[in-house]
Amino acid sequence: MIASTRALLVARWLAGLLLLLAAARATDVVIPIETFFSLPAIGNPELSPDGTKIAFLFPKDHRMALGLFDRKNNEARIVLEGVDESIAFFNWKGNEHFIFGADVNGSESYFIGVSDLTGKKIQRLSESLRRAEPDTVYGSVASIVNLLPDDPENIIMAGRFLNDSGGNTMLRDIGEGLALNRTREVVRYNIRTKGWTHLLGLSDAEYSRLDDFMTDNAGVIRLGRRSDNHEFSWLGRPTNQARFREIIKFPQHGYAELWEPLGFAADNQTLWILSREEQERGALYAFDTVTGQRAAALFVPPEGEIDHLVTDYHRQHLLGVAYLSDRIHYHWFDAGRQALQNRLEKTFVGKACHIVSSSADDLVHLVRVASDRDPGAYYVLDLKQPALAQFKRIRPDIDPAQMQPMSVITLKARDGIELHGYVTLPAGAQGKRVPLVIHPHGGPFGVRDAWGFNNEVQFLASRGYAVLQVNYRGSGGYGREFINQGRRQWGRAMQNDLTDAVKWAIDQGIADPARVAIYGASYGGYAALVGVTLTPDLYCCAVNYVGPSDLNITFKHLGDDAFTTDQDFSYQNQWVGDDKAYRDATSPVNWVENIRVPTLHVYGVNDPRVRIDHWKRLEAQLKKYNKPYTVITEENQGHGFRNEVASIHFYKSMEEFFARNLSAGHASASPPDQSKATESKP
Repeated sequence: MIASTRALLVARWLAGLLLLLAAARATDVVIPIETFFSLPAIGNPELSPDGTKIAFLFPKDHRMALGLFDRKNNEARIVLEGVDESIAFFNWKGNEHFIFGADVNGSESYFIGVSDLTGKKIQRLSESLRRAEPDTVYGSVASIVNLLPDDPENIIMAGRFLNDSGGNTMLRDIGEGLALNRTREVVRYNIRTKGWTHLLGLSDAEYSRLDDFMTDNAGVIRLGRRSDNHEFSWLGRPTNQARFREIIKFPQHGYAELWEPLGFAADNQTLWILSREEQERGALYAFDTVTGQRAAALFVPPEGEIDHLVTDYHRQHLLGVAYLSDRIHYHWFDAGRQALQNRLEKTFVGKACHIVSSSADDLVHLVRVASDRDPGAYYVLDLKQPALAQFKRIRPDIDPAQMQPMSVITLKARDGIELHGYVTLPAGAQGKRVPLVIHPHGGPFGVRDAWGFNNEVQFLASRGYAVLQVNYRGSGGYGREFINQGRRQWGRAMQNDLTDAVKWAIDQGIADPARVAIYGASYGGYAALVGVTLTPDLYCCAVNYVGPSDLNITFKHLGDDAFTTDQDFSYQNQWVGDDKAYRDATSPVNWVENIRVPTLHVYGVNDPRVRIDHWKRLEAQLKKYNKPYTVITEENQGHGFRNEVASIHFYKSMEEFFARNLSAGHASASPPDQSKATESKP
C-alpha cells in the first residue's frame, strides 16, 4: 500500500469504526466474518443408490474432505481428505465406490480417482495437470463423459491415453517425455477389473475436431459435436460401430447455441433437446434420432430460460423442467412429482425447495430448502416411512432473522433496454440514503445473478451497505438477443448499464451519491477497474478480485486462445473486441492515470483464467502514476480463493478497506458531478 499520512489513516479508521458500530446498533450484533466465509458445514450431499447412506463434503484443515453418513446407525465418518488439494466433486458409483475429483492449488486441473467406502483403496484415473511453465494449455488430462448410473462397474471417460507394454493406460504426468505420443480417446473404464475398452479414437482425421460427446443410457456414444470454420455440427450414430452422420449444422455463437442435446429417454431413440431455432430464449423438444424429426415443443418458458431437466434417478423419464426468471420455477409433466413439490412448498412456505438427490427407487430424497435470507438445510424425505427429517444445515451459525431480504428490481438503461436485478438493504436503511456497493457478476456472458442466499451480499449488508446487483446486457437468462447486446461491449454498453443502475439507486433515494463503491470478481473485477478509470467521478473506492486489466491478453496467450482448441474461433475477437485498438480503448491498464480513489486488488498466482500478468501490468501503472492501492496475492490460489484461510483474509481486508473508504465519515461535502459519471468513454 502506498503510504498515506498518519492523521488521514487514523481519521479513516475512526470513521470505519463508527460505521461498524452503527451496523451493530441496527442489527444488535456484528456478525463475524468467519460466519459468512468459513467453508460450509456441508456441501453437495448425495444419496447412495440404495438410499441407506449419504456422502457429503465437509471442511477439514481448511479444505473440503469427503464424509459418509450411515442412515441405519446414524454414524458419520471421514472417507477422503487431500494433502494439498480440496475435494471438488464426487459421485456414487454403485453402493460401494465413489468417483471423485480434487483441485490442486487452484489450477482447475482435476485429479480424478475412484475410492472404496473406506478411502483406503484408491485408483488413480487422471492426475492434475502440472504447470511447469505459465504458458501451459488450460485444462485437464481427462474428463468424465458419463457415470452410467445403472452400471455399478463402468464409466465413460475422454482423455489423453498412452499405449505402452502394459496396454492402454491413462497418461499420468504431462511432464513425461512420453506425453508427446499421447492421443485423445474415449474409453469405457471398469472400476472392478481396472481395464480400459476403446470406444472412439480422436486421432482419426474424421473425428479430430469432435470436442463434446453424449452417450445414451446403454453407454453407446451416440452424439459428437464438431467445430470447424466458425460452425458447429452435431453428428449422430446408432451404435459404437457405426459412422457418424451430420444431424444439424449452425454458426458457432459461443453462448446460447442454437441446438443443445440434454439427454436420452428410456427408449434410447428419443433425444431431449433445447432449441433456439424458433424461440430465442429456447424451448424443450423431443427429437427422434431415427427419423430425424423434431416434435412440437414440449415446453416454452413463459419467462426466463430453461435451467435444467428433472428426471428420475435413471435419467430416462422426464418428470419436469426447471426454468429461471427472478428465481427457479418448475413446470411438471409428472403428476406425482408435482404433488410432492407442492407438499414441500406448503411445508416450507416462502422457501425454495429442490430435490438434489434420490435413491434408485425414487423413494428416498434429499431436499435442499433455502431462501434469500437462509443459506439452507438438507432434509431427508423417506417416502417409505413416510418421514421428513433435517440432515444438516449448510451454515448453522447464520441466523436467517439477522439477514436481509433481496428485492427484485427493474430499471431502464439509457438506450431503453430493460434491466433486471436485485437490491439488498442493510437493517434500518428504509427512508435513508446509505453507502452503496454495486456488485457486478462475473462471466460476463450467459452468467447472471439470481434470487437466493449470497454470503457476500449478506456480509456487506451486515456492515451497513446497500448491495446492488444488476444483470447487465450480455447476462444469461433473458434470451440470446440480450446476450448479443453485450458482444464486444466490454467497458462500453455493459459498463454503462452498471453506471445507469447506480444512477437509478441514487434517484430512488437508496444510495448516498458520495458513498458508492464497486466490487466484483473476474469480469466483475474488470468492471470495478473500468468504473474507476473510465467513470472516475462515480465511485469513492473499488475492489478488483481476479479481474483482467488488459483485454489484449484476456483468454489469449502468445496468440492462442486459452479456452478453445479450434483456432478458427477466437473468443477474444468475437466477444471482447476484434482489433487491438478497440481493446486498448477499454483496457483499464491504459487508463490508470484517471484513478482518483483508493483501490484494493486481489489475485491468485495460479489463476488459469486471468493470469497473474494482468496484475503485474496493472501494478506497474499504479506505481508509475503514484496511485494509492492495496494488493493481496496468494501463491497457491487460482481464479477465486478456495482455501479457507486465504478467503477469510481477503474478506477481512475488504471489510477494513470499505470501512476506511465507504464510511459515513468519508462522505464528501458535495456529491460527485453526475454529468461526468454517466457514460464510459474510451
